[in-house]
Amino acid sequence: MIMRKIFLSVFGLVLLTACSSRSDAEKALQDYFDAMQNKDFKTVVDGMNFDRKPTEEEKEQFAALLEDKAARDLEKVKEYKVVRDSVVVEDSLSVVFYQEIMQDGTIEEQKQKMVKRDGKWLMDLGK
Repeated sequence: MIMRKIFLSVFGLVLLTACSSRSDAEKALQDYFDAMQNKDFKTVVDGMNFDRKPTEEEKEQFAALLEDKAARDLEKVKEYKVVRDSVVVEDSLSVVFYQEIMQDGTIEEQKQKMVKRDGKWLMDLGK
């Protein structure tokens, strides 16, 4: 009986620890959001999944476009907070749910599809 209680306690602790840790897809998306808020748009562009690998010049153009758009959005958004993910295909496709916390305190629930390419989680911008 005592061994069963110990086993259940340890199992519960392991399960709690496993459920509370963030997935790699969640961590990657939060890193991209942090980069955007720090105006590191090259890192954000590096975190995007493209059909073909963009040239350095194309990356710079994307970063400039993103900077223009983000300037407007960052005035409204106080923080991006990753909430959870839903793995669709293990180790290759995930949907990460996050919150946009606005300057006025309102919260908008959003989701971002993430794909794993060459060992790195990237934001999938496809429809």
